[in-house]
Amino acid sequence: MTGVVVRALAPEERRAAAGVTARALADSATTVAMYGHDLIDGLVGLYEELTEWFALLPGPQLAAFAGSWALAAAAVAPPERCIGAFMAGRPPGVPGAPEPGPGDPARAELFWARWALADCPDEHWHVGPVGVEPGFQGRGIGAGLLRELCADFDAHGRVAWLETDKQRNVRFYAGHGFEVAARETILDVPTWYMRRDPRP
Repeated sequence: MTGVVVRALAPEERRAAAGVTARALADSATTVAMYGHDLIDGLVGLYEELTEWFALLPGPQLAAFAGSWALAAAAVAPPERCIGAFMAGRPPGVPGAPEPGPGDPARAELFWARWALADCPDEHWHVGPVGVEPGFQGRGIGAGLLRELCADFDAHGRVAWLETDKQRNVRFYAGHGFEVAARETILDVPTWYMRRDPRP
């Protein structure tokens, strides 16, 4: 990772973090299920969603930079801002209601609601989204980002939790100490929930 530095995002860099994670996740199964198969629709929808998400989260959020260019980013929500807390009090979907079509905000809400129902019952820090700029994946940039993140969790005795929709990501996160806690399928998308307990 020559020339790549992992550091906290400045507030004015959060839109760049939303951009890199949106590009990284634009073709994921979850994004396609939410927005349909048009990559531009997925990219635009996800960028808008993640821009709002990064803005809501307190610092520090981490990113990997080459100079001033964000190559990768990872959002982390503290216990009071995780998906379970975020969705608390929102009305649940109507059982048996027709499945909303791609691009309908109700599809994203369905994912959020299911993630909230499966949320870790213990106090935890919720990881995600995590994304590396397409074309720069597989170079250890994401691994460097996760090492920094997990070192911080360990230093503060924090439990971490995340969701992923890719089997290869399950192996990646397992390499950083995460274990599969549960699995389900949401709108035909396989979803793994993973937990990491702090290491001494």
